[in-house]
Amino acid sequence: MNHDYLLSKTQCPSCLKRDLRQWLKAGVLDNGVFEDTETGTPQGGVISPILANIALLGMERLVKEMYPNKGTTTQVNLIRYADDFVVISKDLKIIEQCQTAISEWLEPVGLEIKPEKTRICHTLNPIEYNGKIEEPGFNFL
Repeated sequence: MNHDYLLSKTQCPSCLKRDLRQWLKAGVLDNGVFEDTETGTPQGGVISPILANIALLGMERLVKEMYPNKGTTTQVNLIRYADDFVVISKDLKIIEQCQTAISEWLEPVGLEIKPEKTRICHTLNPIEYNGKIEEPGFNFL
Protein backbone atom coordinates (compact mmCIF):
# COMPACT_ATOMS: atom_id res chain seq x y z
CA MET A 1 0.00 0.00 0.00
CA ASN A 2 1.32 3.39 -0.98
CA HIS A 3 1.86 5.38 2.24
CA ASP A 4 1.52 8.80 0.60
CA TYR A 5 -1.78 7.78 -1.02
CA LEU A 6 -3.09 6.44 2.29
CA LEU A 7 -2.08 9.58 4.18
CA SER A 8 -3.69 11.78 1.51
CA LYS A 9 -7.03 10.08 2.20
CA THR A 10 -6.66 10.28 5.98
CA GLN A 11 -8.54 13.24 7.43
CA CYS A 12 -6.97 14.05 10.79
CA PRO A 13 -4.84 16.74 12.45
CA SER A 14 -1.32 17.01 11.04
CA CYS A 15 0.23 15.86 14.33
CA LEU A 16 -1.72 12.59 14.12
CA LYS A 17 -0.87 12.22 10.45
CA ARG A 18 2.82 12.64 11.35
CA ASP A 19 2.50 9.92 14.00
CA LEU A 20 0.74 7.65 11.52
CA ARG A 21 3.52 8.18 8.95
CA GLN A 22 6.15 7.31 11.59
CA TRP A 23 4.21 4.20 12.57
CA LEU A 24 3.96 3.11 8.92
CA LYS A 25 7.70 3.66 8.39
CA ALA A 26 8.77 2.06 11.72
CA GLY A 27 9.74 -1.25 10.14
CA VAL A 28 9.09 -4.79 11.32
CA LEU A 29 11.05 -7.39 13.22
CA ASP A 30 10.58 -10.80 11.60
CA ASN A 31 12.33 -13.77 13.23
CA GLY A 32 14.89 -11.44 14.74
CA VAL A 33 15.61 -9.65 11.44
CA PHE A 34 14.65 -5.97 11.13
CA GLU A 35 13.19 -4.83 7.80
CA ASP A 36 12.31 -1.28 6.74
CA THR A 37 8.75 -0.61 5.61
CA GLU A 38 8.44 1.71 2.65
CA THR A 39 5.00 0.45 1.62
CA GLY A 40 2.19 -1.57 3.14
CA THR A 41 0.85 -1.85 6.64
CA PRO A 42 2.04 -4.32 9.27
CA GLN A 43 0.39 -7.72 8.74
CA GLY A 44 -1.71 -8.47 11.79
CA GLY A 45 -1.39 -4.93 13.13
CA VAL A 46 -4.46 -3.82 15.06
CA ILE A 47 -4.83 -0.66 12.97
CA SER A 48 -4.12 -2.29 9.58
CA PRO A 49 -7.77 -3.18 8.75
CA ILE A 50 -8.83 0.41 9.47
CA LEU A 51 -6.06 1.76 7.25
CA ALA A 52 -7.09 -0.64 4.47
CA ASN A 53 -10.67 0.59 4.79
CA ILE A 54 -9.46 4.20 4.47
CA ALA A 55 -7.27 3.41 1.46
CA LEU A 56 -10.00 1.44 -0.32
CA LEU A 57 -12.80 3.89 0.39
CA GLY A 58 -14.43 4.53 -2.96
CA MET A 59 -14.09 1.06 -4.50
CA GLU A 60 -17.79 0.32 -3.90
CA ARG A 61 -18.72 3.67 -5.42
CA LEU A 62 -16.68 2.87 -8.54
CA VAL A 63 -18.59 -0.38 -9.09
CA LYS A 64 -22.00 1.17 -8.38
CA GLU A 65 -21.28 4.09 -10.75
CA MET A 66 -20.34 1.63 -13.49
CA TYR A 67 -23.47 -0.44 -12.94
CA PRO A 68 -26.18 1.51 -11.11
CA ASN A 69 -29.35 -0.26 -10.05
CA LYS A 70 -32.00 -0.56 -12.75
CA GLY A 71 -35.16 0.32 -10.86
CA THR A 72 -35.36 -2.28 -8.11
CA THR A 73 -32.83 -4.60 -9.78
CA THR A 74 -29.29 -4.59 -8.41
CA GLN A 75 -26.76 -5.25 -11.18
CA VAL A 76 -23.70 -5.70 -8.97
CA ASN A 77 -22.69 -5.79 -5.31
CA LEU A 78 -19.23 -5.40 -3.86
CA ILE A 79 -18.73 -6.70 -0.33
CA ARG A 80 -15.47 -5.77 1.36
CA TYR A 81 -13.73 -6.22 4.67
CA ALA A 82 -10.37 -4.45 4.85
CA ASP A 83 -8.52 -5.63 1.71
CA ASP A 84 -10.67 -8.72 1.06
CA PHE A 85 -13.65 -8.35 -1.23
CA VAL A 86 -16.10 -10.17 -3.49
CA VAL A 87 -18.00 -8.86 -6.48
CA ILE A 88 -21.39 -10.46 -7.02
CA SER A 89 -23.50 -10.19 -10.17
CA LYS A 90 -25.76 -12.39 -12.26
CA ASP A 91 -23.82 -11.25 -15.34
CA LEU A 92 -20.33 -12.70 -15.92
CA LYS A 93 -19.40 -9.77 -18.20
CA ILE A 94 -20.13 -7.31 -15.37
CA ILE A 95 -17.85 -9.27 -13.03
CA GLU A 96 -15.05 -9.33 -15.59
CA GLN A 97 -15.40 -5.60 -16.30
CA CYS A 98 -15.41 -4.85 -12.55
CA GLN A 99 -12.23 -6.91 -12.14
CA THR A 100 -10.51 -4.82 -14.81
CA ALA A 101 -11.79 -1.50 -13.43
CA ILE A 102 -10.85 -2.40 -9.84
CA SER A 103 -7.36 -3.48 -10.96
CA GLU A 104 -6.85 -0.07 -12.57
CA TRP A 105 -8.36 1.73 -9.56
CA LEU A 106 -5.95 -0.08 -7.21
CA GLU A 107 -2.77 1.05 -9.03
CA PRO A 108 -2.39 4.46 -7.30
CA VAL A 109 -3.23 2.80 -3.99
CA GLY A 110 -0.16 0.61 -4.50
CA LEU A 111 -2.20 -2.61 -4.46
CA GLU A 112 -3.07 -5.24 -7.03
CA ILE A 113 -5.46 -8.12 -7.41
CA LYS A 114 -3.51 -11.32 -6.83
CA PRO A 115 -4.36 -13.93 -9.49
CA GLU A 116 -3.65 -16.80 -7.08
CA LYS A 117 -6.23 -15.39 -4.65
CA THR A 118 -8.80 -14.48 -7.31
CA ARG A 119 -11.54 -16.80 -8.47
CA ILE A 120 -14.58 -16.35 -10.68
CA CYS A 121 -17.35 -18.82 -9.96
CA HIS A 122 -21.10 -19.31 -9.78
CA THR A 123 -22.64 -19.49 -6.34
CA LEU A 124 -24.79 -22.57 -7.08
CA ASN A 125 -23.47 -24.42 -10.13
CA PRO A 126 -20.10 -25.52 -11.50
CA ILE A 127 -18.97 -23.44 -14.49
CA GLU A 128 -16.19 -23.64 -17.02
CA TYR A 129 -14.02 -20.53 -16.85
CA ASN A 130 -10.65 -19.99 -18.52
CA GLY A 131 -10.51 -23.62 -19.57
CA LYS A 132 -11.15 -25.19 -16.18
CA ILE A 133 -14.17 -26.24 -14.18
CA GLU A 134 -14.83 -23.94 -11.24
CA GLU A 135 -16.76 -25.46 -8.37
CA PRO A 136 -19.70 -23.42 -7.03
CA GLY A 137 -19.49 -21.16 -4.01
CA PHE A 138 -16.63 -19.41 -2.24
CA ASN A 139 -15.21 -18.79 1.20
CA PHE A 140 -15.05 -15.17 2.24
CA LEU A 141 -12.72 -14.33 5.10
